[in-house]
Amino acid sequence: MKQRPKTVAVGNLLHVCAPLALYYLLSSLAASIYMQFLMFEAGFAVLGSESADVQEYILREYPGRVLQMVLLTALIAVPVFGWMYCKDLKERKGFSFRHMVIVLELRPVSWAALGSMALALALNLIFLSSPLPGWSAGFRQAQEAMYQGSIWMELAASGAAAAVMEELLFRGLLYGRMRELLGAGSAVLWSALAFGVCHGNLVQGVYGFLMGCFLAYLMERFGTVLIPILAHMSANVFLIFLTEGGGLDGLLQKPLVWAGTAAACMVLFAFSMALIWASGKAISGEKQEEN
Repeated sequence: MKQRPKTVAVGNLLHVCAPLALYYLLSSLAASIYMQFLMFEAGFAVLGSESADVQEYILREYPGRVLQMVLLTALIAVPVFGWMYCKDLKERKGFSFRHMVIVLELRPVSWAALGSMALALALNLIFLSSPLPGWSAGFRQAQEAMYQGSIWMELAASGAAAAVMEELLFRGLLYGRMRELLGAGSAVLWSALAFGVCHGNLVQGVYGFLMGCFLAYLMERFGTVLIPILAHMSANVFLIFLTEGGGLDGLLQKPLVWAGTAAACMVLFAFSMALIWASGKAISGEKQEEN
């Protein structure tokens, strides 16, 4: 990924922002479709809500159904974003779909998964033990909604479907297009900022920004969205099992333990970053030799 940044123009900016606009369109469509199912199930013909935001209404009135709506949104959006991502790749010079297979070796996937889990746990321990959750009613509402379904629905919706959808959108499309327009450094920051803002509340916003920077780095290092997808899924699945098993609450109840665990996770994350850098360098060399 050595393309020279393009000149910033209105047409280029629209090209970059188009996937985000499409995401909000598809998510609104999914919410409207799901609301029809809820209306049919409840046996009433009108919404009966003063809120103009259907997704907000579902989150407030049907928190246990939010995961189902997330899964429906992903089922609609993933094929569209996947097609757009493949189309973008074909238009980039020097890209080979074979490279996407080369990077899926055990080592880079393992380091990416290790780094994402370590960073996710460290950030959760730091944020949940801080005053931030108390300042964000939206965070508490979102947390309750995301953990009200069965663990199988959590794994399917949050652990798998949402991770694939978000990576295709934010790293595959948004980061890829921003990188061509602005360069790697700016693309990492702006795509991560968009990822954080789209989470809709302060705590998840900051978490999303920091995780987004790491996932964008994986995209830059390996040149394929497959690695960020696997890393994102690893972090989400790990947190689901840890939360449902009571491990996260157990750590937070012991200040010395959570502080030591957070510190150890950051050391582990730094170690994984070094291994990711080395793996990415080796794969880049293999790709150059192939070309």
